[in-house]
Amino acid sequence: MEQTFSMAPGVLRCRQAGDRVELVMECPGPGEGLYRGYVQGAGGELDLGTLLPEGGCLRLRRTVPVESLRRRGCWPVTGGRAGLSFPFAKAPAGPPRGWRETCRGADRFPRDPVLAQGAREAGRALECQRGDGIFCLAWPWDPGRPFPLTPAFCLAQVKGLGGRRYVVYHFTPEGRPLLPEEAASG
Repeated sequence: MEQTFSMAPGVLRCRQAGDRVELVMECPGPGEGLYRGYVQGAGGELDLGTLLPEGGCLRLRRTVPVESLRRRGCWPVTGGRAGLSFPFAKAPAGPPRGWRETCRGADRFPRDPVLAQGAREAGRALECQRGDGIFCLAWPWDPGRPFPLTPAFCLAQVKGLGGRRYVVYHFTPEGRPLLPEEAASG
């Protein structure tokens, strides 16, 4: 016999098979972090572990001996719950102060087709204009993805901006890349 218990949000399905109980917990969407699932009974609850993304929802499957549930006060099962155990950091609402988003980084290199193509391939960037005319371009840094603006990679600096890590480059007003030491002295 299978029972279904409503949870906020989601459901817990419970099916006894001999001396074991199959438990399946499902919650909608990716959620706001990592969630742990708990099965509940009149005398307590049992931690079932972390729900995993599967098929557009968060899901957890466990088979537990009836005796284990009984010892924890969870037999018979009366319900379940999913609790947020680790919230994901929310991305900043916009670019860090002093920076603006641009998808036209390639326009900064009218005389350098190699850097212009590299900027196009790197995609959307952040841009900052300093008072001395030097401008900066920054792309989100992800070690699992191709390095942005590859033709100038040896001039890059990985920096934290607004709670995220970016690959940052500095350029003269004409679009010539600067060494990190040159950029710092400006």
